[in-house]
Amino acid sequence: MLTAHTPRLKGKQVVVFPLQNETQEVELMREKGPLLNFLRRELKNAGVQLEVEYVREEQEPSKAYTAADKYKLLAEKNPVLNKLKDALNLDLE
Repeated sequence: MLTAHTPRLKGKQVVVFPLQNETQEVELMREKGPLLNFLRRELKNAGVQLEVEYVREEQEPSKAYTAADKYKLLAEKNPVLNKLKDALNLDLE
């Protein structure tokens, strides 16, 4: 959970943990005491606080099933494919 997204500093006192859902927040709050003690000791900053923010998951790219969809996906990754298709007078069915 803590390695999925990198925590970041907000100002000099607040460590923001990006989480994906409320369940992760419950787990983080369960371990808040030991985690906060560790951070305060290692950072030598007794005023460190924890904060949570929710991040939206990026949607998975849709799968290409048809020949046209596969070609479009490949052409986006490699635009030279369009030139090759035109040079060979190829057409998708």
